[in-house]
Amino acid sequence: MLEKVLFGCPNLESLELHNVLSILRLEISSLKLTSLSIKDYQNENHDLCLEIVAPHIKYLQLLGYCDKIRLNVASLISAILSITFDDLEDEDWNSEEECSYLKELLRSVAHVENLELGPWCIECLSILGLNGWQSPPSSRKFLKFDTALEQSDFPGICSFLQSSPDLETLTIWYNHRPRDLLIATFEDHQFSCSLLYLKTINFIDIHESLSRYEFVVPFVKYLLKNATVLEKFVIAAEFKGGHVSQDYVKMTQEIQSFPISSPHASVVFSF
Repeated sequence: MLEKVLFGCPNLESLELHNVLSILRLEISSLKLTSLSIKDYQNENHDLCLEIVAPHIKYLQLLGYCDKIRLNVASLISAILSITFDDLEDEDWNSEEECSYLKELLRSVAHVENLELGPWCIECLSILGLNGWQSPPSSRKFLKFDTALEQSDFPGICSFLQSSPDLETLTIWYNHRPRDLLIATFEDHQFSCSLLYLKTINFIDIHESLSRYEFVVPFVKYLLKNATVLEKFVIAAEFKGGHVSQDYVKMTQEIQSFPISSPHASVVFSF
């Protein structure tokens, strides 16, 4: 059916598939179809996977619950991986299997310029990072983390930054999804990465003082100290009830006291 749809729509530019069941192969050869979004893919046989062969796709989104997907996307420039592979509360949860799946996904998108990672990806990255695995080097320019800013997220965030030496924009979007899978802080790791090209840092939807997050304050200090060409550091607060919280006011004062190595950097507070 999908083959007939694609064949009959030669001018199609964007394709969205929701609640996809048991498809094993999706081949897209059209030069005009450059955007693909898949939300909630399930396969009755979990040992099988969906193989996507789309050499001309430039923009890809994998969203929601997704069983294994294998990618062949040579022209991809932007990818959003905001998926979950399994229920972390399930007693049958297999972290080794999930981490192996994530490594395969990351190898498939190592060449993209813009990459966004959801909470599940960061959880698995943290497990891999604590086990000594390093994500493959990449020339990505833009990186976004959708994270709860929990201690357990830190090893994954740091591991990925270390493999992104050409990064120009870092965005951290607060997603309130508390977990207690790992215990780690900034001081627990020998974190060192190249930030030679990092120009913009965004912290979005922060709803409390950064001091509430044990690893974030030293992490922010590290970024400001080592991003030598930084131009803008944005802290955007979650705005509720028509007023700015006192926590946010305290946070602005705290950050303004941090040393900044870039002479051209400005710190912007918004809500």
